[in-house]
Amino acid sequence: MNFVKKFNYFYQNGFARKVATLQAGSFSGVIVQAVIGIVIARLLQPELFGIYALAIGMAGMTSLVLGMGIQEAVSSLLGRAYARKDDVEVKNILSFMLKITFIAALVVILISAFLPNMADRLYGDSVIGVYAAIVVIASVFSSLMFTLAYSSFQVTGRVKSLGLLILSDQSLRYVLSLVFILIGFGVMGAVSGQLAGAMILFVVSAMLFNNISKSEPIFPKLWHLLNSVAGADLKKYFGFTFWVALDRNMGNVYMALPVILTGVYVTASEVSFFKLAFGYTNLVLSLLGPISVLLNVEFPKIKIEDRGQLYDNFKKVSLYSLGLSVLLTVGAAVVSPIAFKILYGESYLPSIKYVFGLILYGALFGIGVGLGPMWRAINKVKVSILINSVILGAGIPLGLWLIKTYGLFGSVIMVTTWFALSHFISFFYLVKKLKK
Repeated sequence: MNFVKKFNYFYQNGFARKVATLQAGSFSGVIVQAVIGIVIARLLQPELFGIYALAIGMAGMTSLVLGMGIQEAVSSLLGRAYARKDDVEVKNILSFMLKITFIAALVVILISAFLPNMADRLYGDSVIGVYAAIVVIASVFSSLMFTLAYSSFQVTGRVKSLGLLILSDQSLRYVLSLVFILIGFGVMGAVSGQLAGAMILFVVSAMLFNNISKSEPIFPKLWHLLNSVAGADLKKYFGFTFWVALDRNMGNVYMALPVILTGVYVTASEVSFFKLAFGYTNLVLSLLGPISVLLNVEFPKIKIEDRGQLYDNFKKVSLYSLGLSVLLTVGAAVVSPIAFKILYGESYLPSIKYVFGLILYGALFGIGVGLGPMWRAINKVKVSILINSVILGAGIPLGLWLIKTYGLFGSVIMVTTWFALSHFISFFYLVKKLKK
C-alpha cells in the first residue's frame, strides 16, 4: 500500500481528520503559550524571568506524577470498556483513575511543602520555592477533573471538544498570568495566574463531564463516581498503567531537568538566556509531533498486517524525520538573530549563541520521533525506561560538572549528550530487535 492509498484510507475512515483537528488544537495552544511567553519575558526582563523559569522547572519536576501518562494509559482500557458498552467497567476504570490522581495530588502537595527549603539550598532563594509550590497547587487543580473530561472526550470520539479542552488547559493559565503581570504583581502575578486559571479549569472540566454523563448513560454521574473512589481497585489496573505512565514521563524529566540544574551554578538572568534558547529550539521541533501521533496507530497496524515491513518503515521514518529536524533546527538558528531582536528585545540577545550551540541537539532530535510508538508496539517499554534511567543516573552528575566548568555552554553540551545517547542507543537497539 503506497503513501497515497494509506492517506486515502485514513482520510476516508476519519482518522486523518481527527488527528488534524486534535493537532490543530494542541499546536494552537503551543503558539498561544509561545506568544504569551514572549510578552512575559519582555515584561519581567532576564533576572525576574530567570526566577520564574526556575520556579516553573521545580514545579514541573514535582508534579510529574500528575502528568498525562496515567490518563493516556487508562484511555486504552476505557476505550475497550466503552466499545463493549460495559458501564460497570467504565465506572471502575474512572474510579481507579481518580483514586490514582488523588493519591498523586497528595504526594505532590506534601513535596511542595519542602520546595522553599530546596530552592534555598539550590539557588540561595527560598522565594523561588514558594512560587514553585503555588504552581504545583495549580497543577493539582488542573489535573483532578481534567483527567475525567479528557479521557471521556477521547473515548467517545469528541475530538473537537478534546482539542478545545487541550487548548483551554494550555492557554487559560498563561493568559491570566499575563494579566496579573500587567496589573503589576511581577513573578507572584505570573504564578498566581497559573493558579487562578487552574481553578477555573477545574470547575469547567467538572461541568463538561457532567454533560457527558447526561448524553452518554454509560458514564456514571460525577457524584456517584466520587463516592466510589475510596473503594476503587488499584491492583487490577495499576500494572498496565504504571509502565506506560513512567515511560511517558521520562520525556518530561529530560525536558524539565536542564533548566533546574542550570540554575545551581549560574545567575537567574543567565538561566533565562538558556531557557529561551532551549524553548525556541523545542518550539520548532514540536512540528514533528504529528508524525509521532500517526505512528502510534500505524506501527501496531503494520505489526499485525505485515511484521516484515516494521523494520523498513521504522528505519525510513526515523531517517526522514532526522533530515527534517536538521532542516528545522538549522533554519531556526539562521533566523534567530532577527527573531530574538524583534520578539524578545535587546535584553535577550545573549540567548542567540546558545541557539546555535543547540543545533546538534535539534538536528539529531528527529531520529527519536518513532521511538515511543515502536517501544509500545513491540511491548518493550521497560527497556526504554531502563536506558533512559541509566543515562540520567550518569548524566546528572556529568551535567552539573559541565555547567560548573563551562557555564551555559555546559548546559548545551549536557542536553545534547543526554538526548543523543538516549535516541541513538534506543534506535540501534530497536533496529537490531526488528531485524531478527
